[in-house]
Amino acid sequence: MTRLIASLVAVLLALAACSSSTPSGGGGGAATADPTIAFCDALDSYGAKLATFEALTPSNTVEEYKAAGAAAKAALAVLVPAAAPFAGAQISELVTAQSVLDAAVDALPPNATPVMAEAAIDPPVKDVIQQVAAQHNASCNTRPTPSSAS
Repeated sequence: MTRLIASLVAVLLALAACSSSTPSGGGGGAATADPTIAFCDALDSYGAKLATFEALTPSNTVEEYKAAGAAAKAALAVLVPAAAPFAGAQISELVTAQSVLDAAVDALPPNATPVMAEAAIDPPVKDVIQQVAAQHNASCNTRPTPSSAS
């Protein structure tokens, strides 16, 4: 279900990027691949993995926490090369936050309980999600959001 939602969000972002990148009445030229679309798709996929990770509770097993950590790490491995064409070092804080999360997952002792896993992993996963949101706002928002101040 999360993967489906992430895919739908990625498609909507891709459509928004395509529709906002050409001026009114402008067509012209052959379409070229937009590296922003690939990056934002990878960022959305990574964010979906992190959301699944954050949704784990002490009723989940430690193995599920470790699997979610591995899934997030794998999604980051897809994101990093997608960032190279236009963002480059701008994701360094995100990579650093993921490294802290990886260390927290790796540091779980063999006899860890799910409560211990939740306590150890919740703060770093929230930090990574914060970095994903910041990167998404900086690179992937194609339309301004309404102001909360009225």
